[in-house]
Amino acid sequence: MHSEEQFHKEEFAVLLDRAKGERSINNFANETGVSAAHISRFLRQMIASPPTPETISKFAAKAHNEVTYQDLMVAAGHLARKDESDGNKENTVERDSPQNLRMQMEELEKKFRQVLLADLYESPYKWSVEKTEERYRFPDMILNIDHDGYNRWYLDFRPHIPGRRHPSFHPFHLYGRIAMQEFLEADKLTIVVNDEKDFNMIMKRPPLSLRANLYVMLIDLEWGKILKEEMLCKYMKD
Repeated sequence: MHSEEQFHKEEFAVLLDRAKGERSINNFANETGVSAAHISRFLRQMIASPPTPETISKFAAKAHNEVTYQDLMVAAGHLARKDESDGNKENTVERDSPQNLRMQMEELEKKFRQVLLADLYESPYKWSVEKTEERYRFPDMILNIDHDGYNRWYLDFRPHIPGRRHPSFHPFHLYGRIAMQEFLEADKLTIVVNDEKDFNMIMKRPPLSLRANLYVMLIDLEWGKILKEEMLCKYMKD
C-alpha cells in the first residue's frame, strides 16, 4: 500500500452496504463465505485495517448495485484511484481479481482433464482413474496404467490463462514440490501445460537430480489434443 493511499473506512462501508443491497447481513455472509460478524464490523467502521484482496474478491463476486472489485479495492487502499488516462486498466483489475483468476484456472483444469481423457479412450493399453481426496492439490490426476513399464501416472496441471504475460508457476518451485513427494521406479509424473512458452521454459530448465520419471506435455485446448510429450529426467536408482 503506497503512502498516499489508505483505508477509507467510511467509503468502504458505504460501498459494502450498497454491494449487500436488500439482503440481510447473514444472507450476504452465506453467499460470500465471509462471516456475518466480520461484515458487520466493516459496515460499522470498527476495523482499522482493510480487508485482503481475497476477501474483497468474495464481496465483489456477489455484489449488487454494480459495485465492482476495483471500487472496493480503491476504497480499501489497495489500488490508486483511477485517472482519466488509465484506459482499460479497470477491466484488467476486474479480470485479475483472485476470485476471477481462480475460476479461470478451475475451468482450464477441467479442459485439461477432458483432453487427456479423450486421448486415453483412444489408447490401446489398460488404464483407470484413481480417485483422489479433494484436500490434496498435488497432483491433479492419478491414473493406474500398464504401459511402457509404468504402473501409475501422476499428472500435474499448469494452466496458462490467455492474456497474462507471466506463467503461474516457476520450474524451481515446482521441482521442489516434486522432490518432497515419494515416487517409485514404475511411476510416471507429467507436468501438463497449454502454452508453448511454458513448455520451452521447462525444457530449458530440467532438474538435474530428481528421483522421478518426469515428463512435460503440451496440449492444445482449442483443438482438444496432445501436441507433444518429452522426458525431463529419469528415475535415479541408488
